[in-house]
Amino acid sequence: MAPVEIPWTRIDMDLYEVARDGYIVGYVEVVGSVFVALGGTRYDRAVEVAQHLTFHAAVDAVLRRSA
Repeated sequence: MAPVEIPWTRIDMDLYEVARDGYIVGYVEVVGSVFVALGGTRYDRAVEVAQHLTFHAAVDAVLRRSA
């Protein structure tokens, strides 16, 4: 069985980096009880693509945007 890639890495208290095939494709920022999905390779230029109530849904939104 092939290993499953975990597409996110915690980079700050409320910020996660999302990658696909080793390349950064976006971020998930925790804002209160909402997970904000941000698309883009640089955090300072990333664009909000969705807001979700679960972390995994926000990561999926970032990954879908990058596909």
